[in-house]
Amino acid sequence: MNQQYRKKRSTFAILFYINRTKVRGDGTCQLLCRVSIDGQAQQIGTKITVDPTVWNPETGRATGRSRNAVEVNRAIDTLSDKITGHYDIIRRNLGFVTAEMVKNAVKGVAQKPVSLLKLFEEHNEEFKRRVGIDRKIEAYNMYELSYRHLKSYIYGKYGTEDVSLRSLDLNFYNGYDLFLRTERGMQQKTVHQHLYNLKKMTKRAVSQGTLRRDPYIKLFPELPRPKSRHLKAEELNKILKYRPRKKI
Repeated sequence: MNQQYRKKRSTFAILFYINRTKVRGDGTCQLLCRVSIDGQAQQIGTKITVDPTVWNPETGRATGRSRNAVEVNRAIDTLSDKITGHYDIIRRNLGFVTAEMVKNAVKGVAQKPVSLLKLFEEHNEEFKRRVGIDRKIEAYNMYELSYRHLKSYIYGKYGTEDVSLRSLDLNFYNGYDLFLRTERGMQQKTVHQHLYNLKKMTKRAVSQGTLRRDPYIKLFPELPRPKSRHLKAEELNKILKYRPRKKI
């Protein structure tokens, strides 16, 4: 296997090579690509075949002006530009990028939502399909209500239709908490439920790889104190001292 790295950044490298151990019937080998980011790598296959006699392991390209050499080098340039473009877009949108994200983008695999409301919509659509199977309609309605409250909060606070997942921070969380209490007049128990649903979205984003860390992992919405079912001392004393009036 011949290898040659084409470096873009210190943590980002594109490697083109051919696997000489797998020679086709016509004597050619498949052109392969490996994308490495922060020590993690993903292989991307191509439909281009290479004549091993024109492959230069020192440059990672084909040599000469043969038809095959020109085709191979053109494919390398095109794929390199495509990979670099996806790398830049993902890094700009998310603030970080992985080799798997780049590979999926190159292969046309749909990227997971990178904004809060889009993620919430995806969650609710999946949840709705399971209603009547292993999910209850009441729970779905609560998620839909949480979505609408978040949408109103985002538009009123930021004047936008949505916010990026990477922008979520403590200020957003506290502002939403205050919004639910003041603008919506909710009690603690209801506020707790909606904040809990928000936390489920950031946890989901981490599992999908669109957030590197959960900004709310250490936050626990406060629940109202449960009412005691036992009589207090003063209440018990009142009962003991009570004397019903005699009927005349």
